[in-house]
Amino acid sequence: MTLPVFKLDQVNKFLLHKQHLAMPVQDADFVQTVEEIGGLHATAAVVPYLSLWARRRGFFKEELHEALCDKRSLGKVLCMRNTLFILPKRLLPTVYQATRKQREALLDRWLRHHGVTRREYERSAVAIGETLGDAAKTAAEIKQELGDPSLRMLVDLMPNDWRLVRGRPRGTWRSNLYEYSLFETWFPGVSLESPTVEAAQVKLVQHYLSRLGPATEEDIVWWTGLGKVEIRQALAATGQQLVEIEIEGLGEGYLVLARDLNGLESGYDTERSIFLLPSLDPYVMGYKDRRRFLDSRRYDQVFDRAGNALPTVWLDGQVIGVWLEARKRPMLELFLFGEADNRVLAELEAHDPVGVPTAPARRAHHAGHPGLVHDVARHLAQINAEGLLD
Repeated sequence: MTLPVFKLDQVNKFLLHKQHLAMPVQDADFVQTVEEIGGLHATAAVVPYLSLWARRRGFFKEELHEALCDKRSLGKVLCMRNTLFILPKRLLPTVYQATRKQREALLDRWLRHHGVTRREYERSAVAIGETLGDAAKTAAEIKQELGDPSLRMLVDLMPNDWRLVRGRPRGTWRSNLYEYSLFETWFPGVSLESPTVEAAQVKLVQHYLSRLGPATEEDIVWWTGLGKVEIRQALAATGQQLVEIEIEGLGEGYLVLARDLNGLESGYDTERSIFLLPSLDPYVMGYKDRRRFLDSRRYDQVFDRAGNALPTVWLDGQVIGVWLEARKRPMLELFLFGEADNRVLAELEAHDPVGVPTAPARRAHHAGHPGLVHDVARHLAQINAEGLLD
């Protein structure tokens, strides 16, 4: 059977639209945007804000704080790959069950390391919960109230199995110091007891493919943190909803939901697009194999040994450099790859750099035409206007 074949540029344009990067949304439901991009990586406090800024016109950081802490329509939880994500509340039961085995294995390793049995942990967690009650406190405040010093270490483990939830940050929006509440206090009425683990893993795989497909089995294993056997069972359960395709230059084995084939086939005519993404952005971190958007020769300049990315500069669906926040905010340093200039030289020569705002200050390290720097500078100035570098 001959597989459908798609050009890489065609696939990338399709995904940029799905990820709201080719055309950022405006006046769309906030929680729906988070769900449509597959959730937000939240290991670093600033990353979710920058990921949303790249996808929503007129985004203000107070919107995310309100959804997390006031409306509580989003939750910040440890899940895929034992990584901190921000997800819509309605997805929490599915994600909890789908990643439960991996989180429990991580918890067991920590308990063995500290010489604590699972029974001791369960008994201690109840005591810690009773101490906290309906209040919201930092880990340090909870530990201070505990009479038994042996319980204090366990406080740090309880968010990992969702007994405690990260709530309001103490300090600015950049802070990783949180108040913690019991899950049932923060999300009353949300039951984590269903669906079953197997059904949840099927839903999680389908959720991934609907946001980031086409993708390979290896990509799905990477993103979910689940084992190959679990992923293959989930794919088998998805059955005829899946279609395998070939991407020119990358090969076969790419899976896409059947309902997305029309979107891939129809294609998208997009204007030249330049945008910045933070480290650990959901699109950058969505795949194990990054050749779809990055020259393999540049891999070590963007990703570390664990597969985590630096903040990236993008042009028309390809990574053309990285950016770093300088020590004296709000200055950014851009490090652009030399080959990017030759590819877009004609467009850059026609691009009018007049009127580029002077704030924020910026330094650029590049191997060619300065027009690219001017174009990205407009993007940086808009970030600063939204207050995201303050």
